[in-house]
Amino acid sequence: MASHRSHERTDRSPASFDHADPHLVEVLAELEDAQNYAEWIVASVRPHVRGRILEVGAGQGTYSAVFADMGTLTAIEPSEAQSAALRERLLDHPTAQVWATGIEDLPEHEPFDSIVLLNVLEHIPDDRGALVTLHDALAEGGRLVLWVPAFELLYGDFDHRIGHYRRYRIGELRQRCTDAGLRIVDARYTNAPGFFAWLLVVRVLGLQPTSGHLATLYDRWIVPLTRRVESWVRPPFGQSLLIVAERPA
Repeated sequence: MASHRSHERTDRSPASFDHADPHLVEVLAELEDAQNYAEWIVASVRPHVRGRILEVGAGQGTYSAVFADMGTLTAIEPSEAQSAALRERLLDHPTAQVWATGIEDLPEHEPFDSIVLLNVLEHIPDDRGALVTLHDALAEGGRLVLWVPAFELLYGDFDHRIGHYRRYRIGELRQRCTDAGLRIVDARYTNAPGFFAWLLVVRVLGLQPTSGHLATLYDRWIVPLTRRVESWVRPPFGQSLLIVAERPA
């Protein structure tokens, strides 16, 4: 039964890349104001990011300058519009590189010490194949950091419009990483209140969760409190899922 559910998720047909890209540009622009949420993500992944860093699906560079300060950054982004904005954002980081490509067309490169995908894996049709590619791109002992949307129950029209093939459960993604030859270092749900907010706003009301005053208020008041609580208590569910995996030596 679990295998059948996974097959259905993989076979979902969201908006094509060309149709999803303008929506993603809009969403990323709206999320520029969600500073508390961005800082929470950075703080969560920072302990695992170092050395030669590959950021996959960097978008407009919301996190790229921060990663460029942590090591030597290579950022890849297949969208022409977003990769242009990404280059502009990294002008003050001369050691950073931008490749306008996806992971299936990576140029020859040295192994990376860290690979980061923040809300990216769900956009890739063959996520299992992608995880194998990412494993092979890591140096021994290197770490893969995944931040993905959680729970198929929350999949709504918004997910479809921005090109999400799936949302994940923790056991499912742990297994996919293990199948790709990776060792799990950390795995946890995040943003438990966001689960209910997404269920209401996206599934019930059919609205765009990143726009309007509600998103601003959520970032200003709910995110700091949630971050504080979840630093002590790991919730059994959440809007998102963090997985850290390592290529064994």
